[in-house]
Amino acid sequence: MTPRRISAEALDLLKRWEGCVLHAYDDADPARPPRFIQPGDAIRGTLTIGYGHTRTVRPGQRITAAEAERLLLEDLAPVEAAIARSVTVPLTDGQHGALVSFAFNLGHNTAAGKPLANIAATLNRGDYDGAIRRMGLYVKQRQHGRLVTVPGLVNRRAAEAGLWARGEFVASRHVAPAAPPTEGAEAAKLGGYAAAAATAAPALQALAGVPVWIGVALVLAIAAVAVSVLLRRERAA
Repeated sequence: MTPRRISAEALDLLKRWEGCVLHAYDDADPARPPRFIQPGDAIRGTLTIGYGHTRTVRPGQRITAAEAERLLLEDLAPVEAAIARSVTVPLTDGQHGALVSFAFNLGHNTAAGKPLANIAATLNRGDYDGAIRRMGLYVKQRQHGRLVTVPGLVNRRAAEAGLWARGEFVASRHVAPAAPPTEGAEAAKLGGYAAAAATAAPALQALAGVPVWIGVALVLAIAAVAVSVLLRRERAA
């Protein structure tokens, strides 16, 4: 059976997080945009193109936006297959997309390894909160021989937590429905806030045991999602 593909919304967000460069470049180049690598140029890091594609890249190569997306989907396929093999419980599109983004960000070699295996085992026990909490801990990289917290990874884990919380949230803890509004426009608005809070509650519970600075980032991402939902409801009213 063909593994589940990432949703269009999650793919769009992942593309923003990854960024796209339509020419061959050295991923160790600090310049933004990175310098175009041509034949004979020295490379300190890894030759890259598009949305972080590193296979089949050659110096002097240029691609179109459509080709970059095709390469990204090819690179996501083994990650999606690893998730399909290891996760046996239902996932919303947001949860699946967040998990794909997380595993892809860690790299193809680790996507089917210990990090994803641990998160899949947590999910398969029905502990959705524990899974997003585990994902939020992967915010460090080794630099000059030691692990350091990387702000970009903190931001990405927070964005993934926001994506995880979108839509029909499958939670390991029951959330009571919001109380119905009494009457009038203000009451309807208050009901909307209560519903948004109820939607965010499982993700907030998932922050137990997470360092405060990570928790704050995750809460801000979840709050942004809740505000977006409320604004859409008010426009539709």
